[in-house]
Amino acid sequence: MSQDLDPNNLQIDLTYLNEIAGGDAEFMIDMIDIFIEQTPAYTEQIVEAIAAKDWKTVGEVAHKIKPTLAFMGVNKAKDQMASIEQRARTESDLDTIDSDFAEVKVVCEMLYTGLEKVKVDLQASL
Repeated sequence: MSQDLDPNNLQIDLTYLNEIAGGDAEFMIDMIDIFIEQTPAYTEQIVEAIAAKDWKTVGEVAHKIKPTLAFMGVNKAKDQMASIEQRARTESDLDTIDSDFAEVKVVCEMLYTGLEKVKVDLQASL
């Protein structure tokens, strides 16, 4: 596992999301909910597409996940997803896509728990 994507040392930085939301806690909660609801289906699509060597789908779905990772402040995972997207779209350097995506998927799973805690704090501020 890449040190950059160590899920045991996951840092959630919602500065970017807060800027986009203009400090609106309800909007931030909505964005977190969307991430938690949609991302598991996207990650499953990528797992299935990698298994089927359907690189077009891998690239398309990676493109959808990438900005949400930026909103949630996990830029290293976003950067890794951008690399996966690019390699899938160009069908180059495919031998590590599976392991690279596995790292991102673990980070996403850790994010769900961390973001639930953040939501509690945001709801308390309303």
